[in-house]
Amino acid sequence: MTSGTTKALKIIAIPAAIITYVIVSGTTGFCPMCEAVVNTVGTNVGIIPVAHQPASTPSDEPDTPEAEPADPAEPEFKQMKRPGSVDINETYDTSNPQIPLDEVHSLLPKDAIPSLTDPAFEPVADSDWLTDDARVIVLEGKEAAFAVPLTILDSHEVVNIALDGKPIAATYCPLCDSATVISRTVTHNGEEQVLEFGVSGALYNSNVLMYDRTHNGLWSQLGMRAVTGPLAGTKLDHLPVRIWSWKRFRLAHPDGSVLSKDTGHQRPYGKNVYERYFSSDNLMVPVRDVGDALEQKKTLGLGVLAGGNSYFIPHDAIGEDGYTLSTPMGDVTVEFQDGGIDVTSAPEGVHTAQTFYYSWSAFNHNTKVIPSDS
Repeated sequence: MTSGTTKALKIIAIPAAIITYVIVSGTTGFCPMCEAVVNTVGTNVGIIPVAHQPASTPSDEPDTPEAEPADPAEPEFKQMKRPGSVDINETYDTSNPQIPLDEVHSLLPKDAIPSLTDPAFEPVADSDWLTDDARVIVLEGKEAAFAVPLTILDSHEVVNIALDGKPIAATYCPLCDSATVISRTVTHNGEEQVLEFGVSGALYNSNVLMYDRTHNGLWSQLGMRAVTGPLAGTKLDHLPVRIWSWKRFRLAHPDGSVLSKDTGHQRPYGKNVYERYFSSDNLMVPVRDVGDALEQKKTLGLGVLAGGNSYFIPHDAIGEDGYTLSTPMGDVTVEFQDGGIDVTSAPEGVHTAQTFYYSWSAFNHNTKVIPSDS
């Protein structure tokens, strides 16, 4: 196996005047990232850099933002803050920070993206609203299998549930197409605690920052640990992430269950509200230190952390027969199916996440990128 290492790093910056992050679909002004319909006299509310006002009024037409290339003569990183968004220093315990807090973007109020806790699941046969190609996170227990549709997680990002009696969470950040499955049990002061996670309203490296309702500290999905508060530095335990198409899950587990869209929230479940964003290489917020080993920043693949080693396997390097990654902690086997990344096995203590390259490389500067001809 050969590998490349990302060394050349850059800042990707997006001018605020063209960003309408929270309005990404339709002409009704519905915001899939917010709790309510935006009714600001027919105009979109853009993300505004701290102490920096846009030079022009946002367009009246709700649309996915189109980013402009960063000005190489002005590489200054600009922290973004949407009016009315969360103030992390006032809202959360930001002691013991593990990340630079002046690089955290505040986009929404706390819980504007409402996480789900112990939501209803329904039989596969009752979920005819899902299309065959809808993507789902697969949770296979000892006696039952469960599917969590990403089209629901678009609007909730975190689902706190239990698998075989063990508290876990399925997490998803649409901006990175990043999915993980984590244990919600952590050890603090020698005692085990079960945490419940919510969505903070803030991003770091264009990736969701969660918070725990016990200590009110911030947790990074792709950073894979607590980044502020009394648990800062505590790593999350990961289950192998498995993304399938709904058709594949339905055929493999006809007696399985799927997260019900009866969540108690009104959302456009079933609509691909991020289609334009996924089809473009543009980003929505500035990100420091994006690696340049891959030309397409939104290349989908598998991020792997094994001890002190970081790897990224692009989807086209996995191949039709799958791929086996040898790490110092053991082998990780992965397939790329019609739904996405499917980690079929990983050693205990190895962390895996489906994600875009740009965000994974921003978190892991020395990532080894597996070439497609390996």
